[in-house]
Amino acid sequence: MYQEVKNVKKILATVITATLAIGVAGCASSTPEKTDDTGKTKVSMVIFSGGGQDTFDNAAAKFNEMQDEIELSIQPATGDYNQYLGARAASNDLPDMFWLNSYAQVQQFAGNGYLMDLSDQEFTSKVYDYTLDAVRYDGKVYAYPLRQEFLGVFYNTELFEKAGITEVPTTRTELKEDCQKLQDAGITPFAATYKDAWTLNHAFSCLEGAAVDKNDNMKSWVASMNDGSGSYKTDKSDNVFEFLDLMKENSGSNYMDSDSTAGFTAFANGDAAMLFSGEFSLLNTATINPDLPVGLFAAPVTDDPSDTKLDVDVGVACVINSQTKNKEACLKVLEYLSDNTSKDGWFANTNDAMGEAVPCMPYEGQYSAKYMDDYKAYMNNGAHRPWVYQQLPAGSNTEIGNIIQAYMAGSVDKEQALQQLDESNQELINP
Repeated sequence: MYQEVKNVKKILATVITATLAIGVAGCASSTPEKTDDTGKTKVSMVIFSGGGQDTFDNAAAKFNEMQDEIELSIQPATGDYNQYLGARAASNDLPDMFWLNSYAQVQQFAGNGYLMDLSDQEFTSKVYDYTLDAVRYDGKVYAYPLRQEFLGVFYNTELFEKAGITEVPTTRTELKEDCQKLQDAGITPFAATYKDAWTLNHAFSCLEGAAVDKNDNMKSWVASMNDGSGSYKTDKSDNVFEFLDLMKENSGSNYMDSDSTAGFTAFANGDAAMLFSGEFSLLNTATINPDLPVGLFAAPVTDDPSDTKLDVDVGVACVINSQTKNKEACLKVLEYLSDNTSKDGWFANTNDAMGEAVPCMPYEGQYSAKYMDDYKAYMNNGAHRPWVYQQLPAGSNTEIGNIIQAYMAGSVDKEQALQQLDESNQELINP
């Protein structure tokens, strides 16, 4: 589930992109589709596959109970999501509503005329301002930022207490000292997940974000990487790789043999004190030990506490097909999806539990936990930044994950990894 939801960064395969470039062929009928038996307008929303379907089915059922005009169905796409959407676009048969990745994928579909302009919708005044950057194209908003994900270091508060750690680290030196305290107490500091390259893409994105956020300015650095003039080698590259080395030294002896499931399970069982991951990892924890005492802190990459920010970004964007027959009904569904006041609405059914993504707007749910309090504190203090990899050339997530995995395994050194990262960026820009 985790890789599907987060790492579908590639926009579409070359042949599908060529098809999309043709643009919208023809216009669909404006007559709403009705069911034969209820007279309701049928609206279909296609989502990433990968689990949790019961949750979405329950949310759709709740919406259908709340009114008598629309019948909403939420369906996971089968097979490769990008190929699925490409085939539907090629046949001018996109669903009424569907999920996209933020930034480049939204921009491509909007640029080809497939998405409804949502700039005048009420949600634009509800969501965090920065989330709209992830769903804009040519100055207009073409998607609703539906789910927000956060990447950081989750920690077992009881194991920290056992090791005598009373405050979370805000610098890399402090983190190094805390790792030693955990080792001295016989506790493995980090749960390893490195057999899965996508986890290292996430980690590196956090570390690189800290490296370019202030001194180099993230926006200008991202722009330089997309036009080919930039480099992964910055004045803080040493900090990035020193953090990776710290993970290697404190993840157990066989850290490259452990995939994400094994790492999430180790953290849930209390076999490791920290997990460098996203909130989605706690979905696994919830099935094993829902009472695990979990806190959260941002990865301290440098010895400057002001560099230590939580990595938060739009994980899922929801769009409306510009050619749908059911425009008004889709907008009613959008109202349901973006209602942050209802205690029985979309958020209550899909975001209000351990490990679930959070809304891209303020929302007071029923679920409470220390890690959620920590997340809110970072948000309230403005101590957060977007994910780097989502804004880099399409395919960067895969390349980053594979190269950093090779570094973790000792197959390449720092200079070789940086060179390979730059070469891969050039190849993605100029295939």
